[in-house]
Amino acid sequence: MKYIFTVLFFLSTNFLIAQIDIREIFENKTEVYFRFEITDRSELDVLTNIISIDNVQNGKTVYAYANILEFEEFIKLKYDFEILPNPSTLIQPEMSNNIEDIKVWDVYPTYDAYVNLMYQFQNNYPQICKVIDAGNTVQGRKILFVKISDNVEQREPEPQFMYTSSMHGDELTGYVLMLRLIDSLLTSYGSDSRITNMINNAEIWINPLANPDGTYRSGNSTVSGATRYNFNNYDLNRNFPDPVNGINPNQQIEVTRFRTLQEANNFSLIANFHGGAEVVNYPWDTWANTGSNARIHADQTWYQYISHLYADTCQAYSTAGYMSGFDDGTTNGGDWYVIHGGRQDYTNWYRHGREVTVEISNTKLPPASQLPSFWEYNKRSFLNYIEHIFYGINGIVTDTVGNPVRAKITIISHDYDSSEVYSDIVTGFYNRMIQPGTYTLKFQSPGYFDLITDQVQITSYTSSVTINVQMIPVVPIPVELSSFTATVTGNEVQLNWTTVTETNNKGFEVQRSVILSEERNLYWESIGFVDGKGTSTEVNHYSYNDKSLMSGKYSYRLKQIDYDGSFKYSNEIDVNIENLKTFSLEQNYPNPFNPSTKIRWQSPVSSWQTLKVYDILGNEVATLVDEYREAGIYEVEFNAENLSSGIYLYKLQEGSLIDTKKMILMR
Repeated sequence: MKYIFTVLFFLSTNFLIAQIDIREIFENKTEVYFRFEITDRSELDVLTNIISIDNVQNGKTVYAYANILEFEEFIKLKYDFEILPNPSTLIQPEMSNNIEDIKVWDVYPTYDAYVNLMYQFQNNYPQICKVIDAGNTVQGRKILFVKISDNVEQREPEPQFMYTSSMHGDELTGYVLMLRLIDSLLTSYGSDSRITNMINNAEIWINPLANPDGTYRSGNSTVSGATRYNFNNYDLNRNFPDPVNGINPNQQIEVTRFRTLQEANNFSLIANFHGGAEVVNYPWDTWANTGSNARIHADQTWYQYISHLYADTCQAYSTAGYMSGFDDGTTNGGDWYVIHGGRQDYTNWYRHGREVTVEISNTKLPPASQLPSFWEYNKRSFLNYIEHIFYGINGIVTDTVGNPVRAKITIISHDYDSSEVYSDIVTGFYNRMIQPGTYTLKFQSPGYFDLITDQVQITSYTSSVTINVQMIPVVPIPVELSSFTATVTGNEVQLNWTTVTETNNKGFEVQRSVILSEERNLYWESIGFVDGKGTSTEVNHYSYNDKSLMSGKYSYRLKQIDYDGSFKYSNEIDVNIENLKTFSLEQNYPNPFNPSTKIRWQSPVSSWQTLKVYDILGNEVATLVDEYREAGIYEVEFNAENLSSGIYLYKLQEGSLIDTKKMILMR
C-alpha cells in the first residue's frame, strides 16, 4: 500500500494530524522507506543527521529510511513525502534450508542453513579455512567470518584483507555472492595458481552477513520483510565512530563486535557491500570532495584507480548499463551525499586502513534467479580488488633482535588526515598501497629512534617494493632472570623457570637457536610466548615444551617483556637432541637475510631430494638440491645476491613428502 502525504504546517492542528499519521504509517512496522524532493544540496547536511539517507537521484530526489523517532523529527521540516513499500516486500524470495540447494547459488539461505554452511566450509577445508565467531547480535544470532589462509591457525607477516556484506539487512545481493566467493576460493586452492597465491600470501576474512537480525527480521526461515536497521532500529552504517562526531553514545552491539575484531587485527584493505545502487563509493563519506567544506583523502588518486578498476571490470562482463552510472561506476561518497558514522570512514580515519563501499545492485533484494548473473558480473572484480594488497610498499618492522614493533609509517609530504599506516603489533608487517610516484617513508615508535628511508619509487599501480626496517631502542635494557633450566626427553625439550618477584611483567617470549659450529653465530627465533603475572611478590613457576625437534644442538633463552615494551634476556641454555625419525625442514637462518642464508633439513630415509626457491608469485628462482641423498641432516647456503628484496618460498620434496617455508630477503 502506498501513502502520499502533504504536511500542511500552517494549520493550527497540524502537529496532532502528523502524530496520528505517524501511528498509522508505523502500524506493524519498525521503519519506513520514503522519498521526497529537495531544492538545494545544502539541505542534505541537516537531513543526514535526522534520517538515514539511502540514495539521492538527480541531485534532488531523496530516498531514505527512518524509525518512528527519526520520522517525527523529519516531518517537522515540512517536506512533502511519499511512503514507499519496503524493498524486501516487493518479491517473495526463494529460500532453502538445504546446503546442496544453496550451493547452486540461486536461492537465499535460511539463517540456520547459513550458519551450517559457514561451518561446513571449515570442516571441509580445515587446513586453510577457519570460522571466526565475532559474537552475538541483539537477538543472539551470530556474526560470523571465515578466515582463509595457508596457515590459518597462525598470524603471519602478510597482509590482512576483509570483505563484509549486508550491514543493511535488506540489501542481500552481496550476502549470497560472498558465500559463493568463499566456496570459489576454497575449491580453487591448489588448482588455480592465482587464487593459490592469494591464499598462500595473505589472510582473507569474509563476513557474508553483518546484520542477521535485520535480514531475518520476519524469522529465521525467510528474508522477506528484512529491514535496513538492526533489531533495536538503528542503522549500523550510521553507528560507527565518526571523524566529526566521535563515538556514537548509542553504539550497537553489532558495531561493538566489528570494532573488537577489527581493532585486534591490522586489515590493509576492506570492502563492504550494499544494494540500492550500482557504484563503487570511495572516501570520504563524512566530507564532500567539493564545496566550502571539501576534504580530499591523501590517496584519492589511488582510490579512484581501484574503484574504476572494479567498475570497469564489471562493465566488461555484464549487460549494458551495469555499474556505469555516476562517474563511470564510481563516486566520492560525500559528493553523492554526506553521512556520519559510516564503516568506511571509521576504517580510514581510526584504523588507518583502506575501505570502499560497493553498491552491488540497484535492487536491494533481487529475485534469487538473478544472483548467478550478479556473480558473473562481479567475480573478476572481487579477485582484482583482493590482489591490490600485494602492491605498493610493504615490509616488516622489528627491533634490533628481530622482535616485531608496532610503528607509525608516514609518507613525508604526502600523508595527512590519518592516512598514515601502522605495522602489525603481532608480526611487524606493514602495507602501504599507493599510486605511482617517488616517496620517502618515516618510521616512528615510542622508545625507538625515528628512521627515515631513502626515496622509494613505485612505478605502477601493480608494482611492489619491500622495505624491512630495524628500529633502534633509545635506552637498552639489562638482562636478568632468577632460574632457568631445560630437560630433554626424546625429541622434546621442557623449559622451566621461576620468578620470586615480578613488576609490570607482561610475559616471556621463548627463543631458540640452532648451534651449528663452535663459533656460536646464533640466529634466534621466537617459538612461543608465556604470559607473566604482572606485579607479584609470590614465587611463580613457568614452563614451556618444545616438541618434535630434529637431531642437533640447540640453545634457548627467555626474553622477559614489560608492559611498556622494555625487555631483558635470560642466560642461554644448550641442549643436544639425538633423533633421526622424522622428515623435517627448518626455518632458514638468518631470516631476514642479505644476501645469503642457510637452510637445514633432516631426512630419516635415503631418497631423491629436491630443494627449490620460488618468488612470491610462484616463479622458480633457484634449485639448491636435486639428487639422491642418504638419510641424514643436511644444510645448504642460498645466495640471493642477484635477487630483489621481498618474500621468497623454499620447498623441500622427498618422494611424497613436501614442506614449504617462507624467508625474507632484506636489502
